[in-house]
Amino acid sequence: MNNFLVKIFNIFKTPQKIPKKILDKLSYYFSYKRYNQTFFENEQNEIFEYFGLNRQEGIKKLTLIKEDLDFKLRNSEMSSEHEVFFSCLSLSKNKSFIDILEIGTFDGFNSLLLSNLFPNSNIDTIDLSDTDGDFTNFYNRKENTSKFIKDRNIILSKNKNINFSHLNSLKLLNYKKKYDLIWIDGAHGYPVVCIDIINSLHILKENGLILCDDVHLKLNQSNSDKMYTSIATYETLNELKKQNLIKFRLVYKRLSTKYNCFESTRKFVAIVSKI
Repeated sequence: MNNFLVKIFNIFKTPQKIPKKILDKLSYYFSYKRYNQTFFENEQNEIFEYFGLNRQEGIKKLTLIKEDLDFKLRNSEMSSEHEVFFSCLSLSKNKSFIDILEIGTFDGFNSLLLSNLFPNSNIDTIDLSDTDGDFTNFYNRKENTSKFIKDRNIILSKNKNINFSHLNSLKLLNYKKKYDLIWIDGAHGYPVVCIDIINSLHILKENGLILCDDVHLKLNQSNSDKMYTSIATYETLNELKKQNLIKFRLVYKRLSTKYNCFESTRKFVAIVSKI
C-alpha cells in the first residue's frame, strides 16, 4: 500500500475529523500530481533578474561553498532559496555588503554560510538567551538544549567575521549601528516579527536590503501562531507598502514539489527596501 493510501486509512481512525482531513489530503495529492517545477523555476529566475541577479550563477557558487564546509549539511531538499539569493548578492558588482545582521541565529549554519559568501564583511548574529523560555521551548530544543548550544557555538567559531550576541531582537530599538543587509528569521508571529521589521528599517543603511523568511500569504489569523507559522510578516509589509514606506518582492522559499505544490501552505522570502 502506498504512503498516500496509508495516510487515508489512518484518517478513518478519527471519524470526527474525516471531512476536512480527507479534503486536505486529496487537495494536496492532486496539487502534487499537477505541479510543474520547471514553470516555477523559470518564474524564480525572472524574479532574480528583476534584482539584476543571475540565479544560476548564484547556485554554482553556493554549491561550491557548501562542498567546502566541513560539517554535515542539512537535507538538500530543505535548503531555502534565500541561500541562493545571498549567494547572488555576493556576486553583485553594484552593491557592497560590509555590515550584515542576522536576527535569529538558530544552529549557526546560516551565519557560517554568510561568512563564507561575504568573507570581507562583518556578520552580526543575535538570538535569545539560552535560558529564555522561547529559546528552550521551541524548535525541539527542550530535550537537548546543551547539545544544541554546543553544536551551534562550534559552527559560529569557524569564522572570525561572525559576531554572536545574546540579544532579544526587540532591543534593536536602541541600536545605533547601521547595516547593509538584514536577515529576519526570529519569531514569525505577532508582535515580534512586526517589531523586527520596523526596527530593521530604522537600522538599515541607504540602499540596503532586508530579507524576511517564511512569509505566508494564504493563512487566516486563526491558523497563525507566535513562533513558526503566521501571516504577520505579509500583513506588516503590505501596510508599510500602502504608506509608501517600502517596496518589496517575494521569491519562492523552496521549489521542490513537496514544499511548493500546495498554494495554501506555500512559503516565500520577502526582499525589502526602503523608499
